[in-house]
Amino acid sequence: MTMTRHHVLDDARRAVEPVLRRRVGTLPTRLRQRAIHHFGWDDPDSGTGKAVRPALVLATARAVGSADDTALTVAAAVELVHNFTLIHDDVHDQDAERHGRPALWTVYGTTEALLVGNALCALGLETLAGLKGVDRLARCVSDLCEGQSMDVEFEQRSDVSLDECVEMSAGKTGVLLGCACALTALNAGAEDDVVRAFDDFGVEIGIAFQLANDLLGIWGDERATGKPTCSDLARLKKTLPIIRALRSGTDAGAELAGLYAQGAALDEPQTRRAKALVARTGAREWAEAEIHRRVDLALSYVEKTGSPEITSLAKLAFVYYRSLSSADS
Repeated sequence: MTMTRHHVLDDARRAVEPVLRRRVGTLPTRLRQRAIHHFGWDDPDSGTGKAVRPALVLATARAVGSADDTALTVAAAVELVHNFTLIHDDVHDQDAERHGRPALWTVYGTTEALLVGNALCALGLETLAGLKGVDRLARCVSDLCEGQSMDVEFEQRSDVSLDECVEMSAGKTGVLLGCACALTALNAGAEDDVVRAFDDFGVEIGIAFQLANDLLGIWGDERATGKPTCSDLARLKKTLPIIRALRSGTDAGAELAGLYAQGAALDEPQTRRAKALVARTGAREWAEAEIHRRVDLALSYVEKTGSPEITSLAKLAFVYYRSLSSADS
Protein backbone atom coordinates (compact mmCIF):
# COMPACT_ATOMS: atom_id res chain seq x y z
CA MET A 1 0.00 0.00 0.00
CA THR A 2 1.51 3.31 -1.02
CA MET A 3 0.91 6.60 0.68
CA THR A 4 -0.88 8.13 -2.32
CA ARG A 5 -3.38 5.26 -2.30
CA HIS A 6 -4.28 5.53 1.33
CA HIS A 7 -7.87 6.74 1.37
CA VAL A 8 -7.48 8.80 4.55
CA LEU A 9 -4.70 10.88 3.03
CA ASP A 10 -6.46 11.20 -0.31
CA ASP A 11 -9.68 12.29 1.41
CA ALA A 12 -7.80 14.86 3.49
CA ARG A 13 -6.03 16.26 0.45
CA ARG A 14 -9.29 16.60 -1.47
CA ALA A 15 -10.99 18.23 1.51
CA VAL A 16 -8.34 20.85 2.24
CA GLU A 17 -7.26 21.75 -1.30
CA PRO A 18 -10.29 23.96 -2.12
CA VAL A 19 -9.65 25.93 1.08
CA LEU A 20 -5.98 26.28 0.19
CA ARG A 21 -6.80 27.43 -3.33
CA ARG A 22 -9.20 30.06 -2.01
CA ARG A 23 -6.61 31.35 0.45
CA VAL A 24 -3.80 31.42 -2.13
CA GLY A 25 -6.21 33.20 -4.48
CA THR A 26 -6.18 36.19 -2.13
CA LEU A 27 -2.45 36.80 -2.65
CA PRO A 28 -1.27 39.62 -4.96
CA THR A 29 -0.99 38.54 -8.59
CA ARG A 30 2.78 37.90 -8.83
CA LEU A 31 2.98 36.02 -5.56
CA ARG A 32 -0.18 34.07 -6.41
CA GLN A 33 1.24 32.91 -9.77
CA ARG A 34 4.43 31.72 -8.15
CA ALA A 35 2.58 29.98 -5.32
CA ILE A 36 0.42 28.16 -7.87
CA HIS A 37 3.61 26.81 -9.46
CA HIS A 38 4.92 25.68 -6.09
CA PHE A 39 1.72 23.79 -5.27
CA GLY A 40 1.70 22.24 -8.73
CA TRP A 41 -1.76 23.52 -9.56
CA ASP A 42 -0.57 24.65 -12.99
CA ASP A 43 0.32 21.06 -13.92
CA PRO A 44 -2.36 18.37 -13.65
CA ASP A 45 0.32 15.67 -13.85
CA SER A 46 2.42 17.04 -11.00
CA GLY A 47 3.09 15.13 -7.81
CA THR A 48 1.67 16.23 -4.48
CA GLY A 49 2.66 16.10 -0.85
CA LYS A 50 1.67 13.42 1.62
CA ALA A 51 -1.18 15.46 3.21
CA VAL A 52 -0.23 14.00 6.59
CA ARG A 53 -0.91 17.26 8.42
CA PRO A 54 -4.44 17.75 7.05
CA ALA A 55 -5.19 14.08 7.67
CA LEU A 56 -4.02 14.30 11.29
CA VAL A 57 -6.02 17.49 11.80
CA LEU A 58 -9.20 15.88 10.49
CA ALA A 59 -8.60 12.70 12.50
CA THR A 60 -7.99 14.76 15.64
CA ALA A 61 -11.14 16.76 14.93
CA ARG A 62 -13.21 13.60 14.78
CA ALA A 63 -11.60 12.31 17.97
CA VAL A 64 -12.35 15.49 19.96
CA GLY A 65 -15.60 16.56 18.30
CA SER A 66 -14.44 19.61 16.36
CA ALA A 67 -16.57 21.09 13.58
CA ASP A 68 -15.50 20.18 10.04
CA ASP A 69 -15.23 23.81 8.88
CA THR A 70 -13.02 24.71 11.81
CA ALA A 71 -10.79 21.69 11.24
CA LEU A 72 -10.37 22.51 7.54
CA THR A 73 -9.42 26.08 8.41
CA VAL A 74 -6.80 24.81 10.85
CA ALA A 75 -5.54 22.32 8.27
CA ALA A 76 -5.23 25.02 5.60
CA ALA A 77 -3.41 27.38 7.97
CA VAL A 78 -0.92 24.68 8.92
CA GLU A 79 -0.38 23.61 5.30
CA LEU A 80 0.39 27.19 4.29
CA VAL A 81 3.01 27.45 7.02
CA HIS A 82 4.36 24.02 6.07
CA ASN A 83 4.81 25.12 2.47
CA PHE A 84 6.62 28.23 3.64
CA THR A 85 9.18 25.88 5.21
CA LEU A 86 9.38 23.70 2.09
CA ILE A 87 10.19 26.65 -0.15
CA HIS A 88 12.85 27.90 2.24
CA ASP A 89 14.29 24.39 2.67
CA ASP A 90 14.66 23.99 -1.10
CA VAL A 91 16.58 27.28 -1.25
CA HIS A 92 18.81 26.47 1.72
CA ASP A 93 19.53 22.96 0.48
CA GLN A 94 19.69 23.96 -3.20
CA ASP A 95 17.30 21.13 -4.04
CA ALA A 96 16.34 21.62 -7.68
CA GLU A 97 13.19 19.47 -7.64
CA ARG A 98 10.14 19.00 -5.47
CA HIS A 99 7.70 16.19 -6.23
CA GLY A 100 9.42 15.65 -9.57
CA ARG A 101 8.96 19.27 -10.71
CA PRO A 102 11.39 22.21 -10.79
CA ALA A 103 11.58 23.78 -7.34
CA LEU A 104 10.24 27.32 -7.17
CA TRP A 105 13.66 28.95 -6.75
CA THR A 106 14.98 27.31 -9.94
CA VAL A 107 12.17 28.91 -11.97
CA TYR A 108 11.79 32.35 -10.40
CA GLY A 109 15.05 32.80 -8.54
CA THR A 110 16.05 32.61 -4.90
CA THR A 111 14.76 36.03 -3.85
CA GLU A 112 11.34 35.52 -5.40
CA ALA A 113 11.03 32.06 -3.87
CA LEU A 114 11.83 33.35 -0.39
CA LEU A 115 9.27 36.14 -0.80
CA VAL A 116 6.59 33.63 -1.78
CA GLY A 117 7.49 31.51 1.21
CA ASN A 118 7.20 34.50 3.51
CA ALA A 119 3.83 35.38 1.98
CA LEU A 120 2.52 31.85 2.56
CA CYS A 121 3.63 32.03 6.19
CA ALA A 122 1.76 35.31 6.68
CA LEU A 123 -1.26 33.88 4.88
CA GLY A 124 -1.25 30.87 7.19
CA LEU A 125 -1.38 33.07 10.27
CA GLU A 126 -4.09 35.22 8.70
CA THR A 127 -6.10 32.10 7.84
CA LEU A 128 -6.28 31.20 11.51
CA ALA A 129 -7.55 34.67 12.50
CA GLY A 130 -10.87 34.39 14.30
CA LEU A 131 -9.99 31.02 15.78
CA LYS A 132 -8.00 30.19 18.90
CA GLY A 133 -4.27 29.70 18.77
CA VAL A 134 -2.85 32.27 16.35
CA ASP A 135 -0.20 33.03 18.95
CA ARG A 136 0.56 29.33 19.24
CA LEU A 137 1.05 29.01 15.47
CA ALA A 138 3.25 32.11 15.46
CA ARG A 139 5.48 30.59 18.16
CA CYS A 140 5.59 27.41 16.12
CA VAL A 141 6.96 29.39 13.16
CA SER A 142 9.75 30.67 15.41
CA ASP A 143 10.50 27.09 16.47
CA LEU A 144 10.58 25.99 12.83
CA CYS A 145 13.08 28.73 12.03
CA GLU A 146 15.19 27.68 15.01
CA GLY A 147 15.16 24.09 13.78
CA GLN A 148 16.26 25.18 10.32
CA SER A 149 18.97 27.37 11.85
CA MET A 150 20.29 24.36 13.77
CA ASP A 151 20.28 22.29 10.58
CA VAL A 152 22.38 24.91 8.78
CA GLU A 153 24.74 25.25 11.74
CA PHE A 154 25.29 21.49 11.92
CA GLU A 155 26.74 21.52 8.41
CA GLN A 156 29.69 23.52 9.79
CA ARG A 157 30.21 21.43 12.94
CA SER A 158 31.93 18.09 13.44
CA ASP A 159 30.72 17.50 17.01
CA VAL A 160 26.94 17.24 16.55
CA SER A 161 25.39 14.81 19.04
CA LEU A 162 22.45 12.52 18.38
CA ASP A 163 20.39 14.37 21.02
CA GLU A 164 21.04 17.68 19.25
CA CYS A 165 20.00 16.13 15.95
CA VAL A 166 16.75 14.84 17.48
CA GLU A 167 16.09 18.34 18.84
CA MET A 168 16.70 19.78 15.39
CA SER A 169 14.36 17.25 13.77
CA ALA A 170 11.66 18.01 16.31
CA GLY A 171 12.07 21.69 15.53
CA LYS A 172 11.99 21.25 11.76
CA THR A 173 9.14 18.75 11.54
CA GLY A 174 7.67 17.69 14.87
CA VAL A 175 6.58 21.05 16.24
CA LEU A 176 4.29 21.82 13.30
CA LEU A 177 2.56 18.44 13.46
CA GLY A 178 2.17 18.91 17.21
CA CYS A 179 0.81 22.40 16.69
CA ALA A 180 -1.65 21.16 14.06
CA CYS A 181 -3.13 18.57 16.40
CA ALA A 182 -3.08 20.92 19.40
CA LEU A 183 -4.83 23.74 17.50
CA THR A 184 -7.57 21.32 16.47
CA ALA A 185 -8.12 20.15 20.04
CA LEU A 186 -7.92 23.73 21.34
CA ASN A 187 -10.62 24.94 18.96
CA ALA A 188 -12.82 22.00 19.92
CA GLY A 189 -12.78 23.27 23.51
CA ALA A 190 -10.70 20.36 24.81
CA GLU A 191 -9.15 20.49 28.26
CA ASP A 192 -5.54 21.67 28.59
CA ASP A 193 -4.23 18.16 29.27
CA VAL A 194 -5.89 16.86 26.10
CA VAL A 195 -4.41 19.72 24.05
CA ARG A 196 -0.96 18.92 25.48
CA ALA A 197 -1.41 15.22 24.75
CA PHE A 198 -2.21 15.89 21.10
CA ASP A 199 0.72 18.29 20.88
CA ASP A 200 3.09 15.63 22.24
CA PHE A 201 1.54 13.06 19.92
CA GLY A 202 2.14 15.25 16.87
CA VAL A 203 5.74 16.04 17.80
CA GLU A 204 6.62 12.35 18.05
CA ILE A 205 4.87 11.55 14.77
CA GLY A 206 6.80 14.42 13.21
CA ILE A 207 10.10 12.92 14.35
CA ALA A 208 9.03 9.55 12.96
CA PHE A 209 8.29 11.10 9.57
CA GLN A 210 11.56 13.05 9.68
CA LEU A 211 13.40 9.78 10.26
CA ALA A 212 11.54 8.31 7.29
CA ASN A 213 12.50 11.29 5.13
CA ASP A 214 16.12 11.05 6.28
CA LEU A 215 16.23 7.37 5.33
CA LEU A 216 14.67 8.13 1.95
CA GLY A 217 17.36 10.75 1.43
CA ILE A 218 19.84 7.87 1.36
CA TRP A 219 17.82 4.83 0.25
CA GLY A 220 14.83 6.34 -1.52
CA ASP A 221 13.67 5.28 -4.95
CA GLU A 222 14.19 8.44 -7.01
CA ARG A 223 11.34 7.51 -9.35
CA ALA A 224 8.98 7.37 -6.39
CA THR A 225 10.27 10.28 -4.30
CA GLY A 226 10.89 12.73 -7.15
CA LYS A 227 14.13 13.84 -5.46
CA PRO A 228 17.75 12.80 -6.05
CA THR A 229 18.98 10.12 -3.66
CA CYS A 230 22.10 10.69 -1.54
CA SER A 231 22.14 14.45 -2.04
CA ASP A 232 22.29 14.81 1.76
CA LEU A 233 25.45 12.69 1.87
CA ALA A 234 27.01 14.52 -1.05
CA ARG A 235 26.43 17.86 0.69
CA LEU A 236 27.74 16.51 4.02
CA LYS A 237 24.42 17.11 5.77
CA LYS A 238 23.98 15.64 9.22
CA THR A 239 20.63 13.90 9.36
CA LEU A 240 19.64 11.47 12.11
CA PRO A 241 20.86 8.26 10.40
CA ILE A 242 24.11 9.96 9.41
CA ILE A 243 24.77 11.24 12.93
CA ARG A 244 24.01 7.75 14.25
CA ALA A 245 26.56 6.36 11.80
CA LEU A 246 29.18 8.97 12.69
CA ARG A 247 28.68 8.28 16.41
CA SER A 248 28.55 4.48 16.05
CA GLY A 249 32.10 3.83 17.25
CA THR A 250 32.65 1.51 14.28
CA ASP A 251 35.45 1.44 11.71
CA ALA A 252 32.86 2.34 9.07
CA GLY A 253 31.76 5.32 11.15
CA ALA A 254 35.35 6.49 11.51
CA GLU A 255 35.90 6.26 7.75
CA LEU A 256 32.68 8.18 7.15
CA ALA A 257 33.88 10.85 9.58
CA GLY A 258 37.07 11.11 7.53
CA LEU A 259 35.07 11.81 4.38
CA TYR A 260 33.03 14.45 6.20
CA ALA A 261 36.18 16.03 7.67
CA GLN A 262 37.38 16.92 4.17
CA GLY A 263 34.79 19.70 4.22
CA ALA A 264 34.09 19.58 0.47
CA ALA A 265 31.08 18.17 -1.33
CA LEU A 266 31.53 14.50 -2.16
CA ASP A 267 31.88 13.37 -5.76
CA GLU A 268 29.87 10.41 -7.04
CA PRO A 269 32.31 7.62 -6.05
CA GLN A 270 32.75 9.18 -2.59
CA THR A 271 28.99 9.46 -2.19
CA ARG A 272 28.52 5.79 -3.06
CA ARG A 273 31.21 4.92 -0.53
CA ALA A 274 29.59 7.08 2.13
CA LYS A 275 26.25 5.36 1.53
CA ALA A 276 27.84 1.95 1.97
CA LEU A 277 29.58 3.09 5.15
CA VAL A 278 26.34 4.37 6.70
CA ALA A 279 24.75 0.99 5.97
CA ARG A 280 27.66 -0.90 7.54
CA THR A 281 27.28 0.99 10.83
CA GLY A 282 23.73 -0.32 11.27
CA ALA A 283 22.29 3.20 11.12
CA ARG A 284 19.54 2.15 8.73
CA GLU A 285 18.26 -0.54 11.07
CA TRP A 286 18.54 1.82 14.04
CA ALA A 287 16.46 4.49 12.27
CA GLU A 288 13.82 1.95 11.21
CA ALA A 289 13.50 0.74 14.80
CA GLU A 290 13.39 4.33 16.03
CA ILE A 291 10.45 5.11 13.74
CA HIS A 292 8.48 2.32 15.39
CA ARG A 293 9.52 3.50 18.87
CA ARG A 294 8.46 7.09 18.20
CA VAL A 295 5.11 5.94 16.80
CA ASP A 296 4.45 3.80 19.87
CA LEU A 297 5.37 6.71 22.14
CA ALA A 298 3.10 9.06 20.19
CA LEU A 299 0.15 6.69 20.48
CA SER A 300 0.67 6.38 24.23
CA TYR A 301 -0.21 10.06 24.58
CA VAL A 302 -3.61 9.71 22.90
CA GLU A 303 -4.54 6.13 23.73
CA LYS A 304 -7.61 7.31 25.64
CA THR A 305 -9.19 8.53 22.39
CA GLY A 306 -9.43 4.96 21.12
CA SER A 307 -9.34 6.33 17.57
CA PRO A 308 -8.42 3.68 14.99
CA GLU A 309 -7.99 6.44 12.41
CA ILE A 310 -5.32 8.19 14.49
CA THR A 311 -3.58 4.87 15.09
CA SER A 312 -3.61 4.10 11.37
CA LEU A 313 -2.21 7.52 10.46
CA ALA A 314 0.53 7.29 13.07
CA LYS A 315 1.68 3.95 11.69
CA LEU A 316 1.87 5.34 8.16
CA ALA A 317 5.31 6.79 8.91
CA PHE A 318 6.90 3.40 8.36
CA VAL A 319 4.55 2.47 5.49
CA TYR A 320 5.54 5.72 3.80
CA TYR A 321 9.24 4.93 4.14
CA ARG A 322 8.86 1.36 2.91
CA SER A 323 6.69 2.35 -0.04
CA LEU A 324 9.27 4.82 -1.40
CA SER A 325 12.54 3.12 -0.47
CA SER A 326 14.76 0.85 -2.51
CA ALA A 327 16.20 -2.42 -1.26
CA ASP A 328 19.69 -1.26 -2.21
CA SER A 329 22.00 -0.76 0.76
